[in-house]
Amino acid sequence: MKNITSCAANGAPNMMGKKNGCLKLMKDANPEMIIVHCVIHKEILVAQIISPVLNEVLYAVIKFVHTIKASAKCERLFKLFCEEQNEDHVRLLLHTEVRWLSRGNCLKRFMQLFDAISVFLREKLKMKYLLTIDGKAFVSYLFDIFEKLNILNKQLQDQIKHSSMQKQRYLISLTI
Repeated sequence: MKNITSCAANGAPNMMGKKNGCLKLMKDANPEMIIVHCVIHKEILVAQIISPVLNEVLYAVIKFVHTIKASAKCERLFKLFCEEQNEDHVRLLLHTEVRWLSRGNCLKRFMQLFDAISVFLREKLKMKYLLTIDGKAFVSYLFDIFEKLNILNKQLQDQIKHSSMQKQRYLISLTI
């Protein structure tokens, strides 16, 4: 325990608890250890706090995707419509709060299919805002932000995987 200089955690109560948390127990054994919040989890917290206007646009996109995906008939019609328009993709991607990269992926697919969606949405009055120049600019801006966040997130995850693989190789070489 004395060799551990720092530890990162996601902020979960069982990790950060003041009395019985894992990091608290580790800190008691090694008072000089530095505890930091996980960089990937910090990045996700930042992604969740965006301006109200951008948040409204994001949830309008998500609402549209969910309305298409909610009905099998509507999803089939959208798929056929995209095939008629000769689009590269014929499906929209769902966003779920649990999956970190899903916002960026949902926005990316939405932008790839924006022209088809704008034709498909012409009769939906609730979604008209997304079809304006400002709506497209906001969706494009959101896509750029979340694309950068997804790239950062993947790079951080790759570094974690790479370092854990090196540790495993080191441990295996010690046992041989």
